[in-house]
Amino acid sequence: MSDAMDLASGGSAAEGPAGRAEAGAPPPPGRQWRRRVLGVPALVLLGVLLLIGAGLVDDHQGKRAEELCHRLPVPWQQFALAYASLLCGLAALAVCALLFTAARRAGTRGADTWQGSLALVISVPGLLAVLFEATAVYGTHAASAEPYWRCASAGSLPGAAGLAAALLG
Repeated sequence: MSDAMDLASGGSAAEGPAGRAEAGAPPPPGRQWRRRVLGVPALVLLGVLLLIGAGLVDDHQGKRAEELCHRLPVPWQQFALAYASLLCGLAALAVCALLFTAARRAGTRGADTWQGSLALVISVPGLLAVLFEATAVYGTHAASAEPYWRCASAGSLPGAAGLAAALLG
């Protein structure tokens, strides 16, 4: 039973009670693999930062449109940031999957190194970040295709105000 729990937590059945690999356990990957796998957390972080940038551009554009009280087109920077964030998030997940598959085929365990563990720990919330990034791309396209604009600071239509005064007065 403890072997099944150890396997589920990322260990191997060949590890002893102290968590150290015994003689039959596969070795950790080499230095080059460990350097490459550090690109996964960097790509996830870059994708999140680009997503925040797209949100800031959208917020600035909304405030500017509110001040001018008319609809402004979605800037190309918002499209670029939204697509770049999605690309970084997807690339991080693909690189992580490819590197761990290559390590497994080479007979090594990537999760036995701190770099591999960090990449796995960051990739799990990276899946959620990719969903947010895809939503940002969708939202950017939806905002660019929106045909109507109503300024919140512009009052109601004059006819509607007159009708409301006549009904309430």
